[in-house]
Amino acid sequence: MTVVTALVLYVDGHVSATIPDDAPPYSPTLLAQALNAVDARGVVDLAQLKANHAPLEDFVSSLAAVSPDSAPQRFASVEARLAYWLNAYHAMVLAELLDARGTQASGSSAYFDAVAIGGTRMTRFAISRNYFENCGDARVWLTLFDGTKSSGVLDGAPFDTETLNAQLDGAARRFVRKNVSISNTSVTLPEVFREHREEFLSALPEQRKNVLQIVWAFLPDACEAGTPGCATRGELDRACGTAFEKCQVVFAPRDATLAVKN
Repeated sequence: MTVVTALVLYVDGHVSATIPDDAPPYSPTLLAQALNAVDARGVVDLAQLKANHAPLEDFVSSLAAVSPDSAPQRFASVEARLAYWLNAYHAMVLAELLDARGTQASGSSAYFDAVAIGGTRMTRFAISRNYFENCGDARVWLTLFDGTKSSGVLDGAPFDTETLNAQLDGAARRFVRKNVSISNTSVTLPEVFREHREEFLSALPEQRKNVLQIVWAFLPDACEAGTPGCATRGELDRACGTAFEKCQVVFAPRDATLAVKN
């Protein structure tokens, strides 16, 4: 029982960690350098990341001395704290991809590996459970990149307090554009829309709630030439007519293939 309790505390982010005196200053600029290895499709160039791994490692190390949710470092705004946790989560994913564990699919033990953050050992599971599930913004689930093709689509910039809303919108659009397809009156959605359905619906008016309203909002009006599999708002309108309820929603299984280029 003691071992089980200790394991639960570890996975859920309740194990303290020593804050090193030599921890680098927290700087999203370090993460920005690591994100140079991400191309326009959101694919991570592992060779490039390995060739310039020091900024990523320094950024992960810098998290040890910063706790955005508690004194004395507590960040002033909700946006600042959420941007911090998104950056921390994605830095952990990139670090995992550099490691041998990165050859495993999403959901592997790497999801439960911890790093020191603000005096506590935190796993990605703990960050999701303690911060993303309680942030009140379902766009986060379309944003998260876990290293696989079914997850969010990274771009080349860390999340920032001043631009967070626009960045979340942009990430949601990239995700929907990549993962939604329409055939006749059938709309195929990724599993995340089923897993977090209530969170998405809570953002809609009370009348006629349908998850396809969220999808419609993030679909493009038109697709760039040569973009494979890109669905548009017009196609969804034609498929469903005047009511989204007329469309059949199919949830696609996750694609655990790594979104990396070696």
